[in-house]
Amino acid sequence: MTAEGKFREAATRVVDLVLTDDCVYLDNLPDAVEIEIVTPLAQLGSALRAGSAEELTESAGLFLDCAAFVAPKMPQDLAEAVDDLRAAFRGYTSRRGSSQVLRSEAP
Repeated sequence: MTAEGKFREAATRVVDLVLTDDCVYLDNLPDAVEIEIVTPLAQLGSALRAGSAEELTESAGLFLDCAAFVAPKMPQDLAEAVDDLRAAFRGYTSRRGSSQVLRSEAP
């Protein structure tokens, strides 16, 4: 699987875990976690569905920044999904950054 595929899969996992139709998972999150992550997570979900690569990268970065503040208060499954997203994000952005540099250096 490509770095982008891993990144999209990890992002989808986090979005699908929290933002379900029945809201049961979301309603059971600690208030501090819910307050911190819901808006950036919804933005990430939108970027996954219809955003550009830049929007997806920016949304994931924002979500990960917000999630870092409340990571110790997260349920284990969410913390693991966020860690997986963080690792996939690093792999994706490092490869994406390299390809952008190469393109910009091309004559």
